[in-house]
Amino acid sequence: MKRFQTYSPGMDALTKAEEKLLAEDLPLIEKAVQVSAKVNKTKHATRNAHAKSFGFVRGHFIPVKNDAVDIARLLGGANLGIIMRYSHPNFFVTKGVWEYPIYGCSLKIYNKSEPKSAKFPLVNFPVFVTNSVSKFLKIHIRANRFFIALRRNYILAALKAPSLLWSGMSLFFDFQLPGILRNVLKFFDIERQFLPTYDFHSVGCFRFGERVAKVRLKPNFTLPVQKGNDLDQAELLKDFFSKNELSLDFQVQLAVNKSKTPVNNLLKHWREKHSELITVGKIILSQQDLSAYENLDYENISFNPFENIPELQPVGRMQQVRRKIYDMSVKTRQTLNQKKYA
Repeated sequence: MKRFQTYSPGMDALTKAEEKLLAEDLPLIEKAVQVSAKVNKTKHATRNAHAKSFGFVRGHFIPVKNDAVDIARLLGGANLGIIMRYSHPNFFVTKGVWEYPIYGCSLKIYNKSEPKSAKFPLVNFPVFVTNSVSKFLKIHIRANRFFIALRRNYILAALKAPSLLWSGMSLFFDFQLPGILRNVLKFFDIERQFLPTYDFHSVGCFRFGERVAKVRLKPNFTLPVQKGNDLDQAELLKDFFSKNELSLDFQVQLAVNKSKTPVNNLLKHWREKHSELITVGKIILSQQDLSAYENLDYENISFNPFENIPELQPVGRMQQVRRKIYDMSVKTRQTLNQKKYA
């Protein structure tokens, strides 16, 4: 019988230097969310990342019998619903229809009978561009400073831009440069196509009980795939779901050992010959009117995976950084929006 890697708290440990950078970043995240409505010219505070939403979709989650993960047991039953949010990872709510084709699909699986849910933020790119928590945090700190400066004036923001660009360039001064370059080239090779036709992946791992796994959302899309730089993703989503339903496979890829499926090496793509992708659930998104979800109640929904039960928590060092980023961003955004519309 195949052996799988089990969760250990050591997978999540940050250094003191990383903790210090994170402590520097958190007040900036709070301030960035506070000024987000002004910068993005919206009526509500926006997310610290994935600010641009293309639409929400609701559906059902049907557990599939398998030997890897029992989602129904972990969530207290098989009567499960779905809320999905398609987005772009930018801080900014950009106008127009063009954006670089890196997209997000945040997924909330919830028990319809009791208050239990699991959230999985996914992206259409299976790897990351750095393993360095410190470099990621330095970029995030400077990006927040740049965003906050835009609230005052463009000249001040322009003065912040060189340090942000230099932080980005620092990614390439790394002993793991071959892996970084490989992933950057893949990043630039992504085609722009209709959102529901992409595979979406977790950035890092999650616990599933005592096991550790990555997540993939794979659509069973049968119509011709629309591609091109002039796609209006929001309008296409509305039009598609007004006429069609979509099924997707919710899959996990279990960690087997530190060399073949490293939890904290986000540069490495796990090969299916080492660990197969196992379908543990089917998602059914029925025909529906997406305009019904264009309101603040939906935009205020939290897809924070650190609100999951302990058996479904994110795993890994980079994930632990995201934990406090998510917490600060969600708390600030929801507090501002509740006050504004109370």
